[in-house]
Amino acid sequence: MRVALRLHRGLGIGLALAVAGPLPAWACAVCYGDPGAPASRGLAWAVGALVAVVGLVLSGLVAFFVQAVRREQQAARGHSGAANLEVKR
Repeated sequence: MRVALRLHRGLGIGLALAVAGPLPAWACAVCYGDPGAPASRGLAWAVGALVAVVGLVLSGLVAFFVQAVRREQQAARGHSGAANLEVKR
């Protein structure tokens, strides 16, 4: 009985806090309105710059792994430059 009473009391307090919580804020010009506002244009350039940086980093990773695979294939075929040289005395 006491456990059920505590559960109901906890649910009541949680519901009261949810209802009495903060009011929703009004959106700024970036989120709500004018696409020509300086803040909106700046945000668009910032998102574009972040996408470009992520693309450059990922393309660098892909290029590294492609190069590593090609070198490994050359070494497996015995055509690697430095490993295939014989030292003659």
